[in-house]
Amino acid sequence: ERCPDGVLSERGPIYKFPDSSRECRPCHENCSRGCVGPLLRDCLGDALPVSRRTPTLIAVMVVGAVFLSCSLVLL
Repeated sequence: ERCPDGVLSERGPIYKFPDSSRECRPCHENCSRGCVGPLLRDCLGDALPVSRRTPTLIAVMVVGAVFLSCSLVLL
């Protein structure tokens, strides 16, 4: 009638969702609170992970802009 939620396994809890034929299928392995489909974007309550390069890229752009601004002022 309903798919099990958070059944413990060796690697942690396993969540499942009912497919169109009402069979329980496993969620993506990175879903930690259940899902509505097999893909990572179908996870419930979890935001997609942010790339670790984003803060570094922003810092490099800010330093570059400051350096460019100082160079233009000195010229």
